[in-house]
Amino acid sequence: MASIYSAEYQSVIKALREARINKGITQESLAKALDRPQSFVAKFENGERRLDVVEFVHIACLLSLDPTIAVKELARKQIRRDIKE
Repeated sequence: MASIYSAEYQSVIKALREARINKGITQESLAKALDRPQSFVAKFENGERRLDVVEFVHIACLLSLDPTIAVKELARKQIRRDIKE
């Protein structure tokens, strides 16, 4: 299993964080929409906490992102890596 420090995981978190910032959404307002404390958002954005797939989908949708695009891109990269091996 990939860690929270893997390049793949970090790219997903970076995309979520950038989308939040680009939309002018604060950590606090995103946390409120998730019915979580602000520290929840800070922890996953800083790599202190890993998101599960349900949390990821919920957050992506709140940020108007299509979660399937990120998952497809991860799968595409994994398939390319597997072919090279």
